[in-house]
Amino acid sequence: MDAEGLILAGGKSSRMGGRHKGSLMYREETFVQRLIRELQQGTEQIWLSYGCDRHETYAECSILTDIYPDCGPIGGIHAGLSACGCEWMLVAACDMPFLKIELFRYLWKELEQAESEEYAGAVPVVKGRIHPLAAIYRKRIAGILEKQIVTGSLRLRDALGRMKILYVDVSDIREYAEMLRNINTIEEYEELTGRE
Repeated sequence: MDAEGLILAGGKSSRMGGRHKGSLMYREETFVQRLIRELQQGTEQIWLSYGCDRHETYAECSILTDIYPDCGPIGGIHAGLSACGCEWMLVAACDMPFLKIELFRYLWKELEQAESEEYAGAVPVVKGRIHPLAAIYRKRIAGILEKQIVTGSLRLRDALGRMKILYVDVSDIREYAEMLRNINTIEEYEELTGRE
């Protein structure tokens, strides 16, 4: 893969009681450390997007701040794609501690089989729900995202609707569907750590 990685860690973590989700621990690693370990297996560079508020630094990552602050995930992806030195970027939200490089390799394979030149990205789908924060995007869409941001439309789904995206249904591949589970609330985190 000619790709760089982007970990989105700029959320306000309001449903986590203000605890930064990327810093949560699972099996002796933070969520961010788990994602770094996976993305290192398929990327040349990893960017860590904190939006505006910086948190921990990691030797394996370059810190990225949003060009357009307070725009949510679309702002983080735009900043990542703008900084990206490769044609493609693997995007991972920091609240997905189960995400593995195998899912991105599967999406990449699907892009190759679908004549990837036509597509702006590949997004997994589970039971009709798209997961645009665990996806692959082409660098050139940064301009489309910027145009949408400056108009005040911050819904990433709306931006994707203006592009040719390969939606890959992984509902029947249990291991991939499980990778897309995110941990958003204190209760979900306590359930996760209580299972250990």
